[in-house]
Amino acid sequence: MKKYLAFLLLNFLLLTGYAQNEKHPIYVGLQVSPNFSYRVLSNNSGESSVDDRISYLNNREEAAFGYRIAAVSGIRISNNWTLEAGVGYVENCSVLNLTAGDQPEPRRGLVYEESLESVDLKNCLSYVGMPIRLMWNFGTDKAKILASFGLAPQILLDQRTIARKTFSDKDRETEKIDNIEDAAGFNLSPSFGIGAELRLNKKIFLRAEGIARFGVVNVNEDSPINSYIYSSELNVGIYYNLNEKNNRASL
Repeated sequence: MKKYLAFLLLNFLLLTGYAQNEKHPIYVGLQVSPNFSYRVLSNNSGESSVDDRISYLNNREEAAFGYRIAAVSGIRISNNWTLEAGVGYVENCSVLNLTAGDQPEPRRGLVYEESLESVDLKNCLSYVGMPIRLMWNFGTDKAKILASFGLAPQILLDQRTIARKTFSDKDRETEKIDNIEDAAGFNLSPSFGIGAELRLNKKIFLRAEGIARFGVVNVNEDSPINSYIYSSELNVGIYYNLNEKNNRASL
């Protein structure tokens, strides 16, 4: 794991160093993004029983909130194009809702109780990755409209499943249980976004963007069910210009 983190950090530093050497306008920034993620499932075995399992999960599983935080550096290649890269942490979650008629599996650490009415199993995957994206902008030096395409290779840091149990005769209980599935150690997440940029002064500017991320890597290991993570997020960031050129042209 340490070698992956070192590789991501090295690429982040190289990007900043390259920008300084080439004298392009560059910036650094911090992004915070609440996200809403869900899974798209497919049959990897061709067996009808797997299709039944997928149907069962689709009827009981729902999207859940997570978040992403990233430190980034960007190079303004021209008045209209920017290349950005950084190091980010992301958490994607989904919730499986079970009612009293759905017997939880004992091998997952859940024991059926007579007064148990429902169980919500929240499964979260945490990743560290290197988000890279190319942005196109249009506007004035004060305010711009943005569109972006990105790609984020990610390494799995943690997987956890939280059971929230509701009873008819006692208070609700929350506990960590064995993971529902075993997640793969790598994920790749392309993204598309649109948003706006507002310059506060010569050095500081803000961005707000709606971003959709698409799963292209099966994150289930050794399972007949393929699982792909999709998410939408509101990406809010604050940025600081390091070597802004004087009298930069604007559109």
